[in-house]
Amino acid sequence: MDKAMLATDADTSESANSYPTSSYSLIDLAKNQIALIEAIVENPRFGGLDAVVSQRLKDLGFLPNTPIRIVAKGLFGKPPYAVQLGSGVQFSLRLDELQKIRCKAL
Repeated sequence: MDKAMLATDADTSESANSYPTSSYSLIDLAKNQIALIEAIVENPRFGGLDAVVSQRLKDLGFLPNTPIRIVAKGLFGKPPYAVQLGSGVQFSLRLDELQKIRCKAL
């Protein structure tokens, strides 16, 4: 009986320590949290320029499966955020740009 309880406790603690696999906006990640970019999504705030902004982000290296990390956040934890791509290059992104980048926390 005790062994069964231990196995159940181990299973519970293991699932509690596992990270969620859902997709987040880059704005939702904590400082120094590492994630993988999943996609660049539409943001209506850019209006007719949304496709141009999306292409620019891709040209800068914000591509699917690229590691990304929040290096620093602005005053009171608000944007702009300094982010670092897996290649080591850093960028400062505003709120609207952060909301376009969907990622999966590691």
